[in-house]
Amino acid sequence: MAGGPAQTSPDRQASLNSGAQSRKARRRLAGLLLGVVLLLPAPATLAQPHPLTHQTHGATPLPVSKPSSRQLAPHRQKSAEPARREADAETTGFTINGRRIKVDVVRAETSQFDDDGRAPAVLILHGAHGLGDGSLYYPQAKALAEHGITAFVVHYFDGIPQAHKAAPALHDEREAIVSAAVGYVARQAFVDPDRIGIFGLSLGSFQALSLGSRDTRIQAVVDQVGAMPAEVMRRGVTHMPPTLVLHGDRDRTVPLARARELVRLLEQIGAEHEVKIYRGEGHTFRGEAREDSIARTVDFFERHLGGDRGLLKKDLDIDVAVGPALPEHEVAPVRNFTLADEKLQPRPDQAERDIAAAP
Repeated sequence: MAGGPAQTSPDRQASLNSGAQSRKARRRLAGLLLGVVLLLPAPATLAQPHPLTHQTHGATPLPVSKPSSRQLAPHRQKSAEPARREADAETTGFTINGRRIKVDVVRAETSQFDDDGRAPAVLILHGAHGLGDGSLYYPQAKALAEHGITAFVVHYFDGIPQAHKAAPALHDEREAIVSAAVGYVARQAFVDPDRIGIFGLSLGSFQALSLGSRDTRIQAVVDQVGAMPAEVMRRGVTHMPPTLVLHGDRDRTVPLARARELVRLLEQIGAEHEVKIYRGEGHTFRGEAREDSIARTVDFFERHLGGDRGLLKKDLDIDVAVGPALPEHEVAPVRNFTLADEKLQPRPDQAERDIAAAP
């Protein structure tokens, strides 16, 4: 067989033919799979490998995190619009430093106006979280209007460009806006500029008390769960209009000690004041306490802004057995309010920070 072509056995030839056909089939299958892959849409992003199963030398693996419930369902603040409509408020406003300050006005009936067509007015200042659903402010405004006092709900946060609008450091900026709001109210043709009061709740009360101590246009202040700002106390307070203090003995945001501190100040400077402490109530009054606070606020402003109108609307209950009359050179002692188990020590600056940070 030397020098001739190599001979292949029948079995060997069949094996070679079978291998060639198998390779052709595999190539056709690979081509089909490649076509399918090319037809599929490309993924938007590549999946991150789990940090415990794959790490690149010298690189910090990205953590694997699940979206929080807050991301999946962001919190939506309740609207105050239903409460505003219920109070039949009309929206007006003014501009300060290029920013529009919205004001909701709940007017007294014209039949309750004075002969000159004007009525007393009260500014209502919200707390550190704005108006919320409005339930803490518009019912109070409506109650005032029903008793002849026009109420102005001031959105004073509208004038603060910073994110943390309730920060203690922004007190003076907020006060400038509230002061401008007083001027705006006084200019209304249906308002008596000599009979203006302020109702404040929480942070709004801090602002109301501060401005009331320095602005003689303010004739009465209602403080609900607030206090005199620590910085104002340090500067010194020598004047306050008649003031109503409303506080809960379980308030953990502005401790009752701050209300006691305010009352001591009012006594020291000889300011007329009234105090109501609600036992079992915290930073927000509920139920009967809430209804009582609304009624007390209306009565207080009626007496101090409405002349004799508040007294004439009520039956006089005179107790003739009040004890012997005092000689002219003596005065009746002012009853101090106390709470037997109240052991909180006031920390003025901390209370203001707690209001700004409250959830």
